[in-house]
Amino acid sequence: MYIQSVVTNEEESLQNFALFKQRTSRNTVINSWCRYCNWPPHTDQLSLKFAFTGAETYYLQHRKLMVQHDQLLVVNAHQAHASSIRSAEWVHSFAIYFDAELVSTLAAACFSPDEVLLANPYLRSDQTMWFFEQFYAATVPLRRQLVLLKQVMEQQPLSELALEEHLHGILGELLQTYRRQVHRSCTHLSAVKRSTRLEIYRRLHLAKEFIDEQASQALTLDHIARASMLSKNHLLRYFRQLFGYSPHQYATAVRLEQAKILLTQSALSVQAISNQVGFESPSSFGRLFKSSFVLTPQQYRLQYTR
Repeated sequence: MYIQSVVTNEEESLQNFALFKQRTSRNTVINSWCRYCNWPPHTDQLSLKFAFTGAETYYLQHRKLMVQHDQLLVVNAHQAHASSIRSAEWVHSFAIYFDAELVSTLAAACFSPDEVLLANPYLRSDQTMWFFEQFYAATVPLRRQLVLLKQVMEQQPLSELALEEHLHGILGELLQTYRRQVHRSCTHLSAVKRSTRLEIYRRLHLAKEFIDEQASQALTLDHIARASMLSKNHLLRYFRQLFGYSPHQYATAVRLEQAKILLTQSALSVQAISNQVGFESPSSFGRLFKSSFVLTPQQYRLQYTR
């Protein structure tokens, strides 16, 4: 099923959600241009969320995740989540809901040797295809497939066969992206057991998300450790192993990136920007900014403001 919509208010958003929940086809693609969207909490199939332009916010349990341009978020089957958009500019969001049978057959193909599949070509995997619910890089092959699917479906309706071929390729590439990003990253962690490394990886990303969201606030190690359900010792040891920064260094980097945006897109003074992004003093902000970007904040504003 293909749902293409333009949504500008709450009534249109609820109509769009009702159409989605009433669908009969299990493979579903939603191609939407929104300024306002408010989908209530719901559960569904394994899904991929993507933004061609703008940003859409998703709420998963206590987590708030903003999918921005060229970012991917995977939501597992049966995971309750909600989403919202509030934007003066148009947000072009794209979501794919994968049929459970397609997921099961692809999982069987990925986790079973060819000999088993030849003996039983209709094999369905008992393993659930499960992803860490975090942001993934939109690799060039994956983005190319998403763009192609969008373009084809905007031009003409696809048969069930053609749609399933497209989604099979996208889900396969997504699984490869997951394996590269998660499993290769986990090799940097010094924990011995693979299952332990995967769980530490998951919790470290909770810590990273917490810093991303709270960087402008006065962070403490205790706050970050509690948000990620890690001891302070584990947090300090493994955060650097995985991301190449300490938590404090990463928070500083996030604040500096936020400051760059405000310097070029707002009329706020340098001191006001320093306070807004979370630095303790304008002098430390200026010193760290120049150390990172060569230019002072004032020089950066003059050079890059349009």
